[in-house]
Amino acid sequence: MNIKLPKRQKTNEGEDIIGKLPESLITHILNFLATKDAVRTSVLSKKWMHRWTSITKLDLNDRRKKGGKQNFVNFVNRSLLLTKSSSIESFSLVMANKYDASLVNTWISGILNWRVKYLRIDSDFEFSFSALTCYSLFDTPYSLEELVLEMCCCAITIPSTFLYFGNLKLLKLSGITFNFDSSRDLITLAVLKKFETINCIWLSANKVVTFKAPLLESVFIEQDHKSVSHEPRSCEIMFSAKHLKEFTYCGYGISQPITLSDPSPACNASANIILDQYCVNRVPECTGSCALLLLKQFSQVKYLKFVSSVFLYWSVIQVLTKQKVAGLPVFGKLSHLELNLVTGEVLLGLLLKSPVLKTLVFKGISKFDQELLSSATVPKCLESTLQIVKFEKVHGSEHELCLAKFVMENGLVLKRMSFSLAGYRLGKSKVMEEFKEKLFSFKKGFSFAIVEFTYD
Repeated sequence: MNIKLPKRQKTNEGEDIIGKLPESLITHILNFLATKDAVRTSVLSKKWMHRWTSITKLDLNDRRKKGGKQNFVNFVNRSLLLTKSSSIESFSLVMANKYDASLVNTWISGILNWRVKYLRIDSDFEFSFSALTCYSLFDTPYSLEELVLEMCCCAITIPSTFLYFGNLKLLKLSGITFNFDSSRDLITLAVLKKFETINCIWLSANKVVTFKAPLLESVFIEQDHKSVSHEPRSCEIMFSAKHLKEFTYCGYGISQPITLSDPSPACNASANIILDQYCVNRVPECTGSCALLLLKQFSQVKYLKFVSSVFLYWSVIQVLTKQKVAGLPVFGKLSHLELNLVTGEVLLGLLLKSPVLKTLVFKGISKFDQELLSSATVPKCLESTLQIVKFEKVHGSEHELCLAKFVMENGLVLKRMSFSLAGYRLGKSKVMEEFKEKLFSFKKGFSFAIVEFTYD
């Protein structure tokens, strides 16, 4: 049987094959290009002259644009003038150079009036949002789904309007001072999932700013030494969230109260509190009370991490004292705890308040009075639930050995102890050989457990 294959159609050399595709597909292809490259397609032919104006994403970045500041200004003005505003869903403006503040505000307020879904503003120079830009930002209750403002130093005045974002799922803010224009300091974020702020200050006459976000899952707050020492101090921020899964605070001390309107829904969340500081004198005096308040908010969590930089040795001792730990509630559901550089009294206090703890991780151990452990009440978790203990950054010191002995003798259900040495050479040193010899000579409260040594 003879089968006739269809003849191969000839195409004219230079024929615009892509141009024959449906307009919606062409627009989709152009969206994969950088905005400047999409604009360049206008020189291909008359048919292509205005096709780029239907793209749904505008990415204007002067770090990628050559030709100087004025060339970039002209490019932005042309893009905003010619692009069909009804089609734009995503807008990104990145400015490494300094531009006229009024011009930048005109760009931003214009874009906000387009009701975009995804907005990112990234500025390396200091400027403030104008009254019109502030109003436009908070007058987009149902359009914005992602808002990213990464600023060098920016002031935003929150108007006295109903502060509601109905579709915002991601909020990422950096380098901004927010001033509430009235006593209305409740921001409702109906479907927000992720909240992230870096070096932001919240100023309100009521001293409390509340974020009502019933679907919020992740909170990340970071403060450097300038923001934690800012005057006036940032007011308290409160989260009303029923589905929180992860909370992280990372800062050079804590200068603002952070609370949950109802701590009980955070029982399935992991809480991470990380203090970092290169100059002890710059730690805010209120860090201790703010840290204690923050820990109280997460008394129902299963995972808790409270660590700091080794440079903050004396400050951590001031942050978590025996008296402060005594004021903490019982962590009745806590199964995983990570600590470093706390005193013996604080360690025992935390263990006594963690009756169902299963995993304990030491990321460095401070020196303490070894007589303390010999007369201490054995925490309930050591006798009934604690199965895994990890010692990290081990140097083979006496206080590390003393704590390991306490765990081995009283850990009745222990299954694994691991020691991560501070360096590879330490593993072959005489100090570590003596450490291991003494360790294995101790009385053991458990019937069988794996004891292992690794290197950082």
